[in-house]
Amino acid sequence: MPAQSPHVCAFHWTRNRGRARHAAKQPLLVVSPLTRALQTAQLAFLPHYQGPVLVEPLARERVWHASDVGSSREHLARTFPDSRFQFDALPDVWWHCVDPSNPRKVGLEPEDIFKARVQELRLWLAARPEQCIAVVAHWGLLHELTGGFDFENCQIRSFVLDARRITAGHAALREQVPNLLASLFR
Repeated sequence: MPAQSPHVCAFHWTRNRGRARHAAKQPLLVVSPLTRALQTAQLAFLPHYQGPVLVEPLARERVWHASDVGSSREHLARTFPDSRFQFDALPDVWWHCVDPSNPRKVGLEPEDIFKARVQELRLWLAARPEQCIAVVAHWGLLHELTGGFDFENCQIRSFVLDARRITAGHAALREQVPNLLASLFR
């Protein structure tokens, strides 16, 4: 285990108010399938949050180290047997894999592949009907997702998403500072 674990952060995403009337009322919790993110979501959100939870491999960290290589859905189900996490939809290998015959082999995820996956996550988030989405993931993913914003370990930051700007290839986020707990746990 490294001397310091990689940062795990919560990221709060709110829709542009122009689309709010079409948004689902219930907020959504999206969690990276990496164990540390699942543990953070379980401790920080699930004791209080009663809404839907999605374990989404697009929200995983970029593979840099052995700690960024994931676990099988069976292992995750055994590790979190009493949680509200659903692992059935996860592929067998949901992390970046340099050698399909040895999925545990660590190899740096190429930057272009990582950036394309983060853009796919942005588009996926923009297409969701929920007005408020919290994402629990690691620093590298959130740094790229937000266009370079920095995060402290377990920090919650809030952004407004303009889905039209994402599809046009423009910066689609602006940071805001709402009361996150009030918006998630109404």
